[in-house]
Amino acid sequence: MGKIAIEINIPDEILKTIDLKRLKRIVEREIAIEYSVQKLHGKFKNMDLKKLLREVEEEWTV
Repeated sequence: MGKIAIEINIPDEILKTIDLKRLKRIVEREIAIEYSVQKLHGKFKNMDLKKLLREVEEEWTV
């Protein structure tokens, strides 16, 4: 696993009140989501998404 350092411009008195482990989990989750979105974008880049969505809607509409 890679490690990064981030500089955050927030006053020290506020940083002392924040759960840094929780913040770390949130950032890790957001990075994982961003990575998944990028992979999906690459997978569907050359497809007509409107057409795909219409097909899905037709297939699943009762």
